[in-house]
Amino acid sequence: MKPGQQNLSWQYLRLFNYYRSALALFFLILYLNGWTEQFIRPSDYDQQLFHWASVGYVAACFAFMLSLHLHKPGLDTQVIVQICVDIVVIIALMHASGGVRSGFGILLIINLSLSSIFLTRRFTLFLAATTSLALLGENIYSQLVLPGYSEAYVQTGILGIVIFTFAYLTSIIAQRMRESEQLATERSRELKSVIQMNEHIISNMRTGILVVNPDGVIEMANNAAISLLGHTHLDINASLMKILPELHDRFIDWQNSIEYIQHKPVQQSHGLPDLQPGFSRIEPDEGNNSSTLVFLEDATQLNQRFQQVRLASLGRLTASIAHEIRNPLAAIHHASQLLDEVFESGPDKKLTDIINTQVQRLNGVVENVLQLSRQQRGTTEHIELLPWLLKFKQEYVASQGLDKHQIHIYVKPEDTTILFDSSHLHQVMWNLCCNAVNHSRMPPADIAINFQGGIEVKSNQPYLDVIDNGPGIDPETAKEIFDPFFTTSNEGTGLGLYITKEVTESNRAKIRHIELPAGGTCFRIYFLQAPAQQISKVSNV
Repeated sequence: MKPGQQNLSWQYLRLFNYYRSALALFFLILYLNGWTEQFIRPSDYDQQLFHWASVGYVAACFAFMLSLHLHKPGLDTQVIVQICVDIVVIIALMHASGGVRSGFGILLIINLSLSSIFLTRRFTLFLAATTSLALLGENIYSQLVLPGYSEAYVQTGILGIVIFTFAYLTSIIAQRMRESEQLATERSRELKSVIQMNEHIISNMRTGILVVNPDGVIEMANNAAISLLGHTHLDINASLMKILPELHDRFIDWQNSIEYIQHKPVQQSHGLPDLQPGFSRIEPDEGNNSSTLVFLEDATQLNQRFQQVRLASLGRLTASIAHEIRNPLAAIHHASQLLDEVFESGPDKKLTDIINTQVQRLNGVVENVLQLSRQQRGTTEHIELLPWLLKFKQEYVASQGLDKHQIHIYVKPEDTTILFDSSHLHQVMWNLCCNAVNHSRMPPADIAINFQGGIEVKSNQPYLDVIDNGPGIDPETAKEIFDPFFTTSNEGTGLGLYITKEVTESNRAKIRHIELPAGGTCFRIYFLQAPAQQISKVSNV
């Protein structure tokens, strides 16, 4: 017998003993109050035997309660002992009350039928046969020792047949009950296993899953969804409106639109990933409103997948561009240099200068496109931010002819460590600094660039701000600055910030434009935080 079934059998046996105890107390109360004399003939009544049988039955019930509490001896042994005591006591009470005519035989039918719940059919029928023989023996004994006792073999035989019949029928029913119970237990265990497996799968899926009711209240969220939303846990009945208002608005739009199409990601603040939501309605139960499944995916990862496909095509295209454009550009550039030697001054000299400038610009476009097509995912390294910035400052100032006081560095805490490819970080910082210089609209000596880094309190992420004192970017332009080939300069290619964003996201980091109330431009980079146990760091540029 399995543990679950055995525990249930112990409970059933305890209930059986409660019934037995109530029956024993009833017999004892009948005797103590003298009520037995009202329905038993004095000539048939053995008062002393009835008294001791009732007292012994009560004492046996208390002993059974103790053994049931201790679970000693085993279940089968206790059932057999208890049913044997029932048979002996009930036959004794029957003998003390005038034999089979007293009606106590009905109790034997009940007790033997109940014992079939615990015992096998063969053993139940054996007890029924033994009880029938005991009844016959009691009838013979009463006829021999009691004067004036009238024989009752027919009644005894009928009672034995009834006992045997009920024991057989109840054993069949009990067997089917046990089989049904075992089947239900197995189905329950399988269902529980399937539920646990589904919960485990949903909990560990990389795609975030939310279950939202029609009012926008989150009923369930898996680990990926909680992580993507930037929380360690979500409170019960948390509102989608409070957690991410833009996602709530997208959810309302989907509810109100039959053909909802919205491909633009939902942007989050504090360096959290942009989310690409999807919605699916759950079929409601009767009388209940339908909930909605909200699927959340990291838009950066989706973009990277699309980027891989796009770059594969772009690689073939740029190979053709390199072959078809660079060679003619080189010829044009060489021809303009020869013309420079002929026209050392005058209007023709200005024309050759224009040719050289535009050739260099076209060559820059080709170089940027080639660089974008060759872009690969960075190999993350542990970089201690402050020493790295100090070395980068020395190199950049020396190459651009700036004064070292024009670049200020502030990192708090000073031991802030990030995960990033060092060569990619150099490329990103170089692009941002050049962008600040080229769009400053002021003399080079007046340009000021600040590097401010540390750990953001709310998101607990390392970050770095690159802030300049230029004219800033208006809100409408800021929406498009990371788009490819978007530029506000006649001399720009529109690929600088786009490449910067792609390189940053290839290192699982985020770059955001932060609007400054006092003017100037601020680009903030949110990095992955290096694990505390890692000690190897890269501080060189």
